[in-house]
Amino acid sequence: MLKFMLKQRLNSPPSDDGTLTVDGLPLPCHLVRSRRKSLAVHVRHDRIEVRAPLRIARRDILQFLSRHQAWVCRKHQEKVQRAAEHLSLTDGSEILYKARTLTVRLRAAPRSAVAVSTRELIISGPDLSPDKVTAIFKGWLQEQAKAWLPARTRALADHLGVGTKLKDVVFRKTKSKWGHCTAQGRIQYNWLIMLAPDGVIDYMICHEVCHLLHMNHSPVYWQAVASVCPDYKRYVGWLKQHEHRLWF
Repeated sequence: MLKFMLKQRLNSPPSDDGTLTVDGLPLPCHLVRSRRKSLAVHVRHDRIEVRAPLRIARRDILQFLSRHQAWVCRKHQEKVQRAAEHLSLTDGSEILYKARTLTVRLRAAPRSAVAVSTRELIISGPDLSPDKVTAIFKGWLQEQAKAWLPARTRALADHLGVGTKLKDVVFRKTKSKWGHCTAQGRIQYNWLIMLAPDGVIDYMICHEVCHLLHMNHSPVYWQAVASVCPDYKRYVGWLKQHEHRLWF
């Protein structure tokens, strides 16, 4: 039998946000009501969130969860597995770099550096605290991004006849996006993309530059992408399968 428990927040609106505890689900479900028209459930490795209209009955929410219980459990297990595979910069951990699984090695040295061999990614430097290791690796990836992405972005923009529309190439580590193109012609890349294979990186450049032609994801936009990167679907698939392993 399904059970429901609601923990009312202090000073909360009468939308009764709270926690749904349902037998058979791996975690309590955080309930968020808003002026939406339909029910939705979002699953993370440590959180399940149910988004509901303001006036929908609790029994309808429980019935919705009951119908989708198997899917929620399956998605939660997938998220737990992906969370366990997130990039870790500790000695002996594994890192996905250019589609190769390498072993991270930390080495004490007078100067900070990163080196890649056939089997290892070696981070060297003095006083290698976790924060120091992260800073060294972050700086190394950012330098690669600055050396690789702007020039190739401008070259493709010129090739497609939109070089004058490209105003700037900038970098930012965002929470979910690999790239972004504004209507003003600024293209932003997440520098973590430098961990991906070169083909995936070039697809990402193509994806953003083609937005200078079409600021949408319409069929004509994807035709432009395909004209430059015929195998783009393979690279999209690679990102969907592996992108969680590139984040730290």
